[in-house]
Amino acid sequence: MKKQALAAAVAVAVAFPLAATADVDFYGRAHLSVDLLDDGDDYGEINVSSNSSRFGVRAEHAFSERLTGMLQIEQQIDFDNQGTEFATRDTFVGLKGDWGMFRVGKFDTPFKRARGPANFFGDQVGDMRNITRTSAHGRFDERFRNSLHYRSPSMSGIVFDLQYTPERVGATTVQGGDNYGLSTSLGYRNGPLNAVLAYEQQGDGNVDPDAWRLAASYQVTGDLRIGALYQQTTSAADVDGKVYGIGGTLRINPKMYLNGHVFTLDSDLNDADATLLAVGLEYRLYRELRLYTNVAFVDNDDNSALTPWSQARSAAPGGTAGETATGLSAGMRYDF
Repeated sequence: MKKQALAAAVAVAVAFPLAATADVDFYGRAHLSVDLLDDGDDYGEINVSSNSSRFGVRAEHAFSERLTGMLQIEQQIDFDNQGTEFATRDTFVGLKGDWGMFRVGKFDTPFKRARGPANFFGDQVGDMRNITRTSAHGRFDERFRNSLHYRSPSMSGIVFDLQYTPERVGATTVQGGDNYGLSTSLGYRNGPLNAVLAYEQQGDGNVDPDAWRLAASYQVTGDLRIGALYQQTTSAADVDGKVYGIGGTLRINPKMYLNGHVFTLDSDLNDADATLLAVGLEYRLYRELRLYTNVAFVDNDDNSALTPWSQARSAAPGGTAGETATGLSAGMRYDF
């Protein structure tokens, strides 16, 4: 705790001098839920969970019409527990202008961000990452350390991202090591259509696991948006897996939304397929404040033990192979 307090004091000390010359913004999210989690076997308990809650500071300074400096420091906060280490989330420094954006640090990869168009239960029970981000098929929804990232300006709705790191694991690149990471995406957003194609490769000195995904959404009417995702991965153990599914959100009234999606994991491993289904109601009281209730299931084959609650949450008990795991959640998210 002393180390965390010291890190926070250093960040504040840095931020205050910047305030004299830059636009500084403190921001955050408090996202908590109460969940009844049942693994289909012996476990069935009520949990309180903090779900990717965070606190951060951003600063920007315009040096000229074409050049703006920027930085961000972001920390995960576990409101239900005792916090975590400092600057655990997207933390970087960079430059941007009409030529695009370049930054250095630790942040989500373009591949990870590419799930956005089809992401209807982000950081909640039912999050698609519970089935797209499995250890057996490669963990590709990650942040890269030691990263260099370029993003192009929008060209008639088309945006290109390229991220590279020479060392994903440690602070120093190992002599003769092969822990590089390469992630890239091509996105298109214009009118009702939002689509992105992404590819990622992670060096491990052996198989060099890789993955690609295609996600898209379409605003059918002012009240209805549908989305879909297809993903194919090859893990470090040379195991292939495919994930595909659809979802959508329907605005019932100006503040109430009905969300739902279904995704299937098709694994090369024997009897390791699984299907994720989630349905939820979300009440957006204000732009900054929303309440929701979800129910989600993962139906597992005999050698699969996935759950609908393992990702982006502090409460994440394990699953049981061959069983249907069920999560019932009531949550609140406050953005500031």
